[in-house]
Amino acid sequence: MQKFTLFLIFILLAACVAPTTQRVKPNDAAVAIEAEMQREIALKEVLKNQNRLLEVGAPILEKSLPFCVDRKRKSIGITFGNKHDYEGEYQGIAISKLGLGEPLEITYVIKSSPAAKAGLKVGDILLSVNGKNIATGKNASKNFAKTLKKEIKENTALSFEVIRNDLNQLYSVTPIEVCDYPLILTGDSAVNAFADGNSIYMTQGMMDFATADDELALVIAHELAHNAMRHIDAKRTNAMGGLVIDILIGVLTGVDTQGMFTQNFAQAHSQEFESEADYVGLYMCEISGYDITDAAYFWRRMGVKHPGSIEQNHAATHPSSPERFVSIEDTIKEIERKKTLGEELMPNIDENELDNRERPAESQAERIGF
Repeated sequence: MQKFTLFLIFILLAACVAPTTQRVKPNDAAVAIEAEMQREIALKEVLKNQNRLLEVGAPILEKSLPFCVDRKRKSIGITFGNKHDYEGEYQGIAISKLGLGEPLEITYVIKSSPAAKAGLKVGDILLSVNGKNIATGKNASKNFAKTLKKEIKENTALSFEVIRNDLNQLYSVTPIEVCDYPLILTGDSAVNAFADGNSIYMTQGMMDFATADDELALVIAHELAHNAMRHIDAKRTNAMGGLVIDILIGVLTGVDTQGMFTQNFAQAHSQEFESEADYVGLYMCEISGYDITDAAYFWRRMGVKHPGSIEQNHAATHPSSPERFVSIEDTIKEIERKKTLGEELMPNIDENELDNRERPAESQAERIGF
C-alpha cells in the first residue's frame, strides 16, 4: 500500500501542468552577480537607516534628560565594527564595499556629538582608549563595548589613539549624559515602532514611512515617552490584579481562565498611556529642536495607513486617529502658548512623580508600541 501511494504521488506530480512558453534561461553567473548586488544594496540601506535613526534620536535622548531621572548614561556618539560583525555573504560585502577588516574602526560619528567635536571620523582605526589596547579579530566589537562602558563610567574624558591615513593620532573626547534607552533598528517591513521599558525599537517599514526627520523624531519621542513615563511598569502592575482573579477563579471553581483577566487588566488605561506618550513626546520633540508644526498631519497619515484606527473603539489599545489628531493639535497650541509667555517647556505633570519612580527590571517581556 505504501509503495502504491508513493507511485501515485509520482504519477500525479509528473502530470502537473507546466508553462508552455520557451523562456530565456537565466545565466547562473549573472544571477549570482545580481544576488550579490542586491545584498550590497540591502546592507547599505540598513546601515543608512541605522545611522539616520541614531542621528535623529541623539538630540532627543540628550535634551529629554529631565524625563529620564535614573535612566541616564554617558555617550560619545560613535558606532564601530569590523568584518566579523557580518555573517555569510555579507562579510564579503563588508570587506569589499565597506573596507572593513580585522581591526576595529569607527563606522559612524553622530553630528554634533562629543566624538565629532573632538575630531574623530568614520574610518579611523581604533588602537587604544585611555592607554588600553583595543583588540582585533572576532569579538573585538563586543570586548571594546565593555571596555568603553567602563572607561566612560570611570573617567570624565577619554583619550583615543587611532590610525588615520597611516598616521597615529590622539583625540580627547568628553562624554555627555543622555537618556539610557538605546535606539534599535529591526528588519521588520511593517510600519511600526515600540518600547519595552529598556530600549526603543524602530522597524525598517517605519523608517521608510517617516520620510522627514521631524516625523521620525515624533515616533522616537513617542516611544521614549512610553519608557520615561514607566508605562510598561504600569501595565505589569495592572496585570497583577487580573492574575489574582485568574488564580482565585481557578482555585475556587476549577475553571481555567487561560489568563483572560491578566490580559484584560494589562490593557487597562492603554489608550490613556498612548495619549500621554503623544503629549509628553511632543514636548520632547520641541525641546530637542524639532519642528512639531505638522505633527498631527503625520498621525493623520498613520490613520489613513491603518483605516481601522479611524473609528472609535473602546476595546482598542490606541485612541482613534481623529481623536489623536485633535489632541495633538491642542498640545501644539499649549506649547506655543507657553513659548509666547516665556514659560518652561515642560508638560503639565507633577515633577515629584518623575523623581520618585524606580528603575524597571533589565528584562521586559511586554512592550508598548505605536
